[in-house]
Amino acid sequence: MAGTRRALLVFALAGLLGSLAVAALLSPETHGQSPACPFGGGPSFDIHTYEAARDRQVYLLTQRLSAADQLFPGLPTFALPQILTGQADNRTPLQNGTIPAEILHAIGWIESNMIQAARHVPFESIGEALISPDCGYGIMQVTSYFNHDGGVPSRDEGLVGAHYANNIAAGAQILVEKWNSDFFPVVGQGNPNVIESWYYALWGYNGWSFRNHPVGAEVDPFRALPFSCDGPRNGYAYQELVLGCMQNPPGVDDLRLWNARPVQLPNLAALAVPGGPLDPDVYFAGWDTVFSAPFTGADASTPFRAMAMPLPPGATPIPPNSMSVPSAATAREQVLGAPVLALETREVRISVTDDRIELGAITISNSGQGLLVYRVVADVPWIEIDIVVGVAAGADVPLRDGLRRSATITVRPDAEGLVAGIYHGTISIEALLPDGGIRIETVSVELDKEGVPSYEAGTPIS
Repeated sequence: MAGTRRALLVFALAGLLGSLAVAALLSPETHGQSPACPFGGGPSFDIHTYEAARDRQVYLLTQRLSAADQLFPGLPTFALPQILTGQADNRTPLQNGTIPAEILHAIGWIESNMIQAARHVPFESIGEALISPDCGYGIMQVTSYFNHDGGVPSRDEGLVGAHYANNIAAGAQILVEKWNSDFFPVVGQGNPNVIESWYYALWGYNGWSFRNHPVGAEVDPFRALPFSCDGPRNGYAYQELVLGCMQNPPGVDDLRLWNARPVQLPNLAALAVPGGPLDPDVYFAGWDTVFSAPFTGADASTPFRAMAMPLPPGATPIPPNSMSVPSAATAREQVLGAPVLALETREVRISVTDDRIELGAITISNSGQGLLVYRVVADVPWIEIDIVVGVAAGADVPLRDGLRRSATITVRPDAEGLVAGIYHGTISIEALLPDGGIRIETVSVELDKEGVPSYEAGTPIS
């Protein structure tokens, strides 16, 4: 190994180059805005979301749809990318390729315990989105989808943060991007129907970092393999957590969330020998190729080619995920519904005096089915809004007794620097619909800023 300095450099850059999702287990959740996010540098967004039932059945169904590319078929922003198959020198698109659904189940559990909202938000209610300290959002702890530029989240950012279906779809996209990238080595023949072939893509999902090397310094050499999903997570490589979780699923109320799927792990004793694919020196040699100048030549697109490894004995293909068109349509309707934006407010009047600030409110309702994701955009800087993206629940969405299905956002004036007078602005309420459509309604805002009495020369005040 080339030394501590290089290892630290690789560790730092690996998170930037390879990490598109961050496991919740590596850092505890925080509530509210994070002070700075790795992508964009700004604070995290104020997003509200829905937390489904404790049994997670709707999340599992959504993951099965996404794994089979039946969640958002034909919608480029959230459809599953075409999956490649084959070894590094001969990878081709696989017609109707899918992800083993249990992989998404296990990632969702390892990343967040399969919850979309912050941990203080009860099941079957609406509240703040789950956001990790390094700004991973929701069930799949999606990070790089968000630019955190200090403004309002983009429409896609809002969907990923507010709706569990878009969050799961984004996580599935990220995983396939790792699978398809020549940057990561290939296992076996690169057959996506073999669970063990996803070993390196899973590693990359959490960051192509040495902390996830199975014989690296940050794993416990005495850890029990395979990992059991209900057990302590310290000391394992990330991909070991996911693969172990697949064959030892977690339980909720004494019921396993999915059927166990046998998985074979690499033989570390055989593969981590000097010069072997899991020799740490081979891993660091790949980073040497990445950082060498100029970055050209046969190894330019496949710097970790030497880490390609055979399938473990006993690894066999499983049937591809498939859903009939009617079954998928019924499941998709259950997950996404048909939300309809309804506003109870068209005009807001607020005022500011020397000793009082009057606030306004806008109520957003969903007269349709499913979850309505809304995005709120003001056209003037003196309008402040407490929730910029959130959800309103349709009549079919399970909610705890007494909870409101509508959403109320607070409108606050930021009148500092404005002279006394009447000001007008507009708030646009965007309904971000499941089919990619957008419906926009507007609310007019009037601000009355009253003047503060002051002395003027030549005009005595008595």
